[in-house]
Amino acid sequence: MTTNSLSTPSAPSGPSGRTSAPPPSPRAKPHTLRSRLQLALKGEKSLAYLLVIPAFLLVGFFAVYPFVIALWNSFSSVDLFTGQRTFVGLDNFIAVVQDPFVLAATWRSVLWTVSNMVLQVIVGVLVAMLLNVNLRGQRFARTLVLVPYMVPAIVAALIFQYMFNDVTGVVNYLMQSTGLIDDPLGWLSNPDLIMTTVVLVNVWKYSPFFTIIVLARLQSVPKDLYEAVSIDGGSWYHRFTTVTLPSIIPVVLAGSLFRTIWTAYDFDIPYLLTGGGGPSGSAITVPLAIRSLAFEAQEYGQASALAIYASLLLALLAAYYLWQMRKSDRRMG
Repeated sequence: MTTNSLSTPSAPSGPSGRTSAPPPSPRAKPHTLRSRLQLALKGEKSLAYLLVIPAFLLVGFFAVYPFVIALWNSFSSVDLFTGQRTFVGLDNFIAVVQDPFVLAATWRSVLWTVSNMVLQVIVGVLVAMLLNVNLRGQRFARTLVLVPYMVPAIVAALIFQYMFNDVTGVVNYLMQSTGLIDDPLGWLSNPDLIMTTVVLVNVWKYSPFFTIIVLARLQSVPKDLYEAVSIDGGSWYHRFTTVTLPSIIPVVLAGSLFRTIWTAYDFDIPYLLTGGGGPSGSAITVPLAIRSLAFEAQEYGQASALAIYASLLLALLAAYYLWQMRKSDRRMG
C-alpha cells in the first residue's frame, strides 16, 4: 500500500540546479522634508491642506508679519522719512511706561473696555431673552436688532455727531422738551461727558453681536428642562438660574473673548466721533495714543512698544477667558 506524503514546495532552482536566494529587501530611505510633504499631500489629506494654505498665508501676511515688524521697531529708534533703524534696547518700553500721556490713555482704555463689555453683555442678553419669547412681530424685531451692527462705523459716527450736537442736536432737544435738563449738555464738547457718549454709541452698535449668539443658544435649549423646573414648582427666577444662565455662560464667555479684544483695539468710533480724541485729549484711548505717538510725535518706536504692551496684556486676558471657558465646560459636563 502506497502512502502519499505532503511535500513542501521547493525554492526555484537555477540553471545549474542550485536553489536561488530571495532578492534582498530594499533599504528604507530616510524620511526627508520633501518625502514627508509628498506623503502628506497624497490621498484625501491633500484637499484639506490645499484649503488651509490660503488661510495660513493671509494670517501670516496680515497678522504675523506686522507683529514681527512692530516687535522689531519697539527695540529701535525709527526715522519715518528714511526708514533707518537704530537699536536702543528697552528705552522705548521705559519711555512709554513713564509717559503721563500714555498712562492716562491706558486708564481710559481700561474704563472704555470694561464699561463696554458690561453694558454690551447686559443689553445683548436682555434683548435676546425678549426675542426668544413668542410675541407678535418677532421676526421684524429680530431683523431690526441687526441694523446697528450692519451700519458702517463712519455712518454711525456722523449720525450721532448730529444727534449729540450742543445746539442743533435732537438729544438735547428731547431732553429739554421733557424737562429732564434745563440747559443743553455738551455731549461731545464736555471732557466729563465725552467718554460716556462714546461708550453709549459703541454699546448701541455692537450689542447685537451678543444678541445674535445668545439668541441662537437659547433656541437650542430643550423645552423639557424648563417644564421640569416648572413641575417642581420653580418660578421664572429658578428657570433662569438653573437652565438659562448655565446654558448661555459658555457662549457669553466665548463672545466676550472676541469682543474684549476688538473693543480694546476700537479705533473708528472713538476717533470719528470725537474728532481725533476730544477736547484736551479727554477721549484718547490706547489705539488713539499709538496713532498720536507714531504720526504726530513721530516716535514710531514708542508707538510700537505701546502696541506690544497692549498685545501682551490682551493675550493674558484671553488666557483668563479660555481658563474660565474650560471651567464652565467641566461644570456643564
